[in-house]
Amino acid sequence: MSIKRELLLKQLGIMQWMLRNYQLLIHSNSSNLEVSLRGNKIKLLIIVDKQIPYAYHPLLTDVARSMELRPEHLLLITIEQVMMLPNNSHYHCWWLGFTEICKKLNGISLLTPPLSILNNDATAKRNLWRQIINAKKYFKYTQ
Repeated sequence: MSIKRELLLKQLGIMQWMLRNYQLLIHSNSSNLEVSLRGNKIKLLIIVDKQIPYAYHPLLTDVARSMELRPEHLLLITIEQVMMLPNNSHYHCWWLGFTEICKKLNGISLLTPPLSILNNDATAKRNLWRQIINAKKYFKYTQ
């Protein structure tokens, strides 16, 4: 945005906001979400219970790299959005912050505690890496 426009908006008392998780707005209904998933290079859904973490969080990028994925192959969504997906969907999922899988999506499912706990708990990290090693052959994609 131009400096002149920014100054004018500031003088008018208009505060500019930048969407941090624009994907949530784009995927507000099931058909938009399904079309976006089909048309994109999304290979892993990261399903979170409450607050969506920053997509380039160091642990998320390390996990993606270990699966030979890039951050743009990940889509962070909420449980409400997952429930809107059709029952016959096939997606690999990382259930971040859940104790059980809430909806079967016919793909590999990784199940871990929330990111805040996972960051500081060595046992939880070890469990995640074991799950990744067991499922790694399913995550190999051609770039």
